Amino acid sequence: MHDGIRAFVGVPLPQEYQAAIGELGAWRSRLASRTTWTRPGNWHVTLRFLGELSPQKLDEVKVALGGVAFAPFSLRAGGGGMFPRRGKPRVVWIGVEEGRQELVRLADAVNRALLPLGFAEEGRPFSPHLTVCRVREARGDRWAALIDALSDREWASVPVDRFTLWRSTLTPQGAQYGVVSEYGATSV
Repeated sequence: MHDGIRAFVGVPLPQEYQAAIGELGAWRSRLASRTTWTRPGNWHVTLRFLGELSPQKLDEVKVALGGVAFAPFSLRAGGGGMFPRRGKPRVVWIGVEEGRQELVRLADAVNRALLPLGFAEEGRPFSPHLTVCRVREARGDRWAALIDALSDREWASVPVDRFTLWRSTLTPQGAQYGVVSEYGATSV
């Protein structure tokens, strides 16, 4: 048994977005593939996955993230796609149409704050997205119909004035998230 705390940094999404992920879950019954859908209440934009942290390291992360400055901005989801772009999908996602550059800058600021604590730089460029589902086993579905449905949906523009350090506890029912700390926007 380990006493590590599984943690990540992300931007919380408002209730109207949380309700929408529940509606999108109706696609589950239309797919033959084995999928795990994001649960309402858990939907967010991940800025950085941190992995298992000791309580001491978590305290250091909390302090380091307190130094991240960013101005409030607006976010609006739009479009959709899959990772990887070709072949069998592993993740189905919704893109970010408004606030994309601001999210990239915020993720960069989070990563710079964590570098002195021994967190390595990410190996790939940050691509802001909202995970809809993870594909555990692809079974010949026509993914284009789902991607079209995601792309056709209209999303509201919502304010982003904070980011969150979350604890993620894995359970048989899926991940459960708990807020460790929140960090508000500043004038930069």
